[in-house]
Amino acid sequence: MVSKKGQLKIYLGDITYDTIILVSDTIPLNIGFVGSYLKKNFGDKIDITLFKYPNEIIEAIKSSPPDMIGLSNYSWNSNLAEFIASVAKKYNPNVVTVQGGTNFPYDDESQKEWLLEKPATDIYTLLEGEQSCANIVQRVLDSNKDRQQIFNKEIDGCIFIKPETRFSSVQKILKGKILDRIKDLNEIPSPYLNGMLDKFFDGKLTPFIETNRGCPFTCSFCHTGNGYHNKINKFTENRVKDEIDYIGKRAQKVGIVNLHLADVNFGMYETDRQTAKFLVKSKEEYNWPLMVMGTTGKNRKELVIDITNILGDMFAVNMATQSMDEQVLKNIKRKNIKIEAMIDINESLRKEGRATAGELIIPLPGESKESFVRGLNAMLNSNVSSVTIYTLMMLYGTEFKDPSYREEFGYKSKFRIVPLNFGEYEGKKLFDYEEVGIESNTLSFNDYLDLRGLALLVESLHNDKPYDEFFRYAKLFDIQPGTMLKFLYDNISKAPGNINEIMNGFLGETKGELWDSEQDLLDYYQDDKNYEKLTKGEVGGNLIYKYKSKNLVEAGLEWADFFEEQLLKLIAETEKSPASLARIKSEISEIAIFCKLKVDGLLDINSDMKPIKKNFQYDILQWVDNGASKRLDEYKLSKPLMDIYFEYTDDQVKIRDDLFKRYGTDINALSKIVTRVSSLETQFRKVRYNDESNLRDIYKKIGEKFTRYAMSG
Repeated sequence: MVSKKGQLKIYLGDITYDTIILVSDTIPLNIGFVGSYLKKNFGDKIDITLFKYPNEIIEAIKSSPPDMIGLSNYSWNSNLAEFIASVAKKYNPNVVTVQGGTNFPYDDESQKEWLLEKPATDIYTLLEGEQSCANIVQRVLDSNKDRQQIFNKEIDGCIFIKPETRFSSVQKILKGKILDRIKDLNEIPSPYLNGMLDKFFDGKLTPFIETNRGCPFTCSFCHTGNGYHNKINKFTENRVKDEIDYIGKRAQKVGIVNLHLADVNFGMYETDRQTAKFLVKSKEEYNWPLMVMGTTGKNRKELVIDITNILGDMFAVNMATQSMDEQVLKNIKRKNIKIEAMIDINESLRKEGRATAGELIIPLPGESKESFVRGLNAMLNSNVSSVTIYTLMMLYGTEFKDPSYREEFGYKSKFRIVPLNFGEYEGKKLFDYEEVGIESNTLSFNDYLDLRGLALLVESLHNDKPYDEFFRYAKLFDIQPGTMLKFLYDNISKAPGNINEIMNGFLGETKGELWDSEQDLLDYYQDDKNYEKLTKGEVGGNLIYKYKSKNLVEAGLEWADFFEEQLLKLIAETEKSPASLARIKSEISEIAIFCKLKVDGLLDINSDMKPIKKNFQYDILQWVDNGASKRLDEYKLSKPLMDIYFEYTDDQVKIRDDLFKRYGTDINALSKIVTRVSSLETQFRKVRYNDESNLRDIYKKIGEKFTRYAMSG
């Protein structure tokens, strides 16, 4: 990494922890944008190198220290970035260290406090970073690297503490004017098309693209709710097309199957239609992407459905509602889609065999346990495929960092490690952690724990349809999904021992991951014995996904048996006829077998991937196709038992192999994998009748998308 004489050597890093797995596993598009913009403006005056992995950038700093280093700062890598900056200072005391990203306060006093807590960081770039970083580079070049001149006056788009005042009784803060956003995004050269990101096609990282910037919504829990971001600016159609084609050729070579979309409202704009078509064309030419992960728009749902339908089962529509309570929505300055419209949309998508996803957050201001459960029931009853329930993060740049806002709603918070974000570098143990809301004036801590337990059942049993046929059958007896889940949760002590062990482990870790202060967390995990628990994966992971993986892989059969037993008990409370109960028991028993077979081998590296044949006395597939609106008894076969084959396709095996190769197969790896599959139901075994040669999805009749799959043995 030797620069030409006179060149300003710049390192840019979007650094991720990699102790157990790569936590942030996307190609670093953010620093690619900054690097491309700088190279366009300064050409041979600068030499830029991009980094993702911590040890790589540390070794580069030690062997060839940079003149300037810029690091991304998010809630998951903030302390790691500061440490990298300190290493740069150690090997070149004159280096100019810069951070930028969303994990930064908006008010002046909090910004000053943040900078004081980060002594290795010289400058922070405010909001969009390309122009701000260019202004810093221009200042460094104009000053001939003289630090006294660099910091003698404000830099537009930036804030910093005048160095000589940092350790004095009164610090002098220099803050330049806020820069206008870049309206024509094509002013930023594509870091893909200019080759700047080529080194990151290494078989480990997922491609990341952005077609627009901005968000028209003002949600109080999100950093883009600030008015600065409200206008939408877009890259041109041809650029997006060229990038997708460029990525597809390279992703195919290294076996990467998925894609992340940075757009926060995909499908809400007509231009997204072309993006979807470009992605489908890329899949046809390069067999990439097979999965697309992204966030859909918060309104114009019909357009969102129409556009995302182009992607088929590569993409799931996400209904990010956050709460279903009107007063809570007012408190967070948000409007939701009407529940009637949500039901219509979900029903339409289900008929097409497509997955839909919803989001809720606990505890939002004004939400009680009762209002949350009502909202959860309403969302589940809307036929949404998955509901993800998040714990509220008290993020910088949101009202939840405002003391008066917290006081108004009686918030109490604790600190926890951001899942798997820890590591030991250069002999120093590092941790990134987050502040989360665990209590408000309308929801107690015990309520929070109960809702976390219910959230695990929603994630494990309802989301992605592993036991969907049970829920459909229960509805025939007016038992709604929320009621069914609550009944299971209330009777969990009667479940098989493995299930109880998993649930008790989850609740124990949920309490144990929370700390009263940042210092308490740090003191505990700095101890070698406690740090070892992190490195062994015993603690410090994403608990919902960790225990979802345990439920599906370690207790999937037991859950089907428990579901069968408890559903029969619930129905028996109103159904008294012995003959009728005997028939119901037979039907539920066959549903249990069906559920076990469709998820057989899911996420299990040791499973036998060969097709499974099973004979059934009820035509469950036809029952599902017809909307499960009639009793299963009406689908009892008059002829001999029907054979159904449960099989994996070549594409499914390819996705599975790629995920296991990149993340691993232990429980922490599985907890990452379930977040990297656009919809887990797409990884269920496909099915066919004994007299058919074509596989089909359980929730979609045979069609073009499935007849072209090759069957794997």
